[in-house]
Amino acid sequence: MVDLLVYGEKGSAAKSFATLLVIATLTVIFLLSWDINLLLSESFPSFHSSYLPEGVLLIWRLFCLAVGASAIVYMFRMETGNMVVVNHQTRLEELIHPLKWEKFVTFSSWTLIANFLYFLTAFLASGILLLNRTIPSWIEWLQVAIFATALGSAFLTSTIVRLVILPGEVRQRRNHDHQFLFHNQIMHNFAAIFLAVEIILSQPDLRPEFALFGLLLGIVYALFAFPFAYFWGGYYVYGFIDPRLRFAPLLQAGLA
Repeated sequence: MVDLLVYGEKGSAAKSFATLLVIATLTVIFLLSWDINLLLSESFPSFHSSYLPEGVLLIWRLFCLAVGASAIVYMFRMETGNMVVVNHQTRLEELIHPLKWEKFVTFSSWTLIANFLYFLTAFLASGILLLNRTIPSWIEWLQVAIFATALGSAFLTSTIVRLVILPGEVRQRRNHDHQFLFHNQIMHNFAAIFLAVEIILSQPDLRPEFALFGLLLGIVYALFAFPFAYFWGGYYVYGFIDPRLRFAPLLQAGLA
């Protein structure tokens, strides 16, 4: 079996960035050619035409918004933190203890923020509708686009944590109790659960084209990982995100 997490004689960073930029360029071209703003506007009413009254959706969205905000605040204020990362210089794993904003460099935290932003825009839209006011176009676009982004990132996060991160920690006999803390549960599990329930309650009309928003978030994170490791943090949160790996172009294309 081929080990994908190995370094070759020459780094693959240039090839990795070229691969990501090609994917990003094609994604933007497709979005523009499909007149994505029109598709977002057409989809928006379906998020508010549920079999349930808008007031019920408002309460549900407020609940999810409050849970997300609580998780973000809890995560920021925690005085302890444990994260196994890959050092940029040594290319070896090490245990670090991030605090405050340092915890928000993980893709999981981006998933949490995307989830929070979706329920914020959905709550605002529901409130404006109940007040019989006209909803600005930018809120319509944001609600649908952020939903697609949050949905893709939430299920990707849950899958990677369940199938890659947790089994890896069990194999290496690491203490993984921190994975079951409140904010980690929201990031890794309940973000996906809340959005799945949102689909059941609101029954939105989702177009296949919207999947590209989740793709863009993955590309942005992959492009963020190297400069963060090189200039600021000195580490990669996930070993497979290092663009210098021998098979990094394939890994990052697959993850994107």
